[in-house]
Amino acid sequence: MANIRDVEGDPSSAWDDLNWTDMNSAEQRLWMVLGWDEDSWQEDTDPPESDDKYWEDLTNSEKNAALELGYIQPLWDEE
Repeated sequence: MANIRDVEGDPSSAWDDLNWTDMNSAEQRLWMVLGWDEDSWQEDTDPPESDDKYWEDLTNSEKNAALELGYIQPLWDEE
């Protein structure tokens, strides 16, 4: 399995600079747990529900995916 890239500082700024195809399959799978796909990532369709959720409203699977992507509650909630 491919590694998830190390994200330092604000994870949103790191991920926002990437196209869907810039991510490896492991990273794409984590974003898919959060409801994203290539179309929503590229802003061709609306973002998934998780995009508007506070940390406490995420499912355990969504929280785990977010953690692996470099998010912690304060960073997620300030989005």
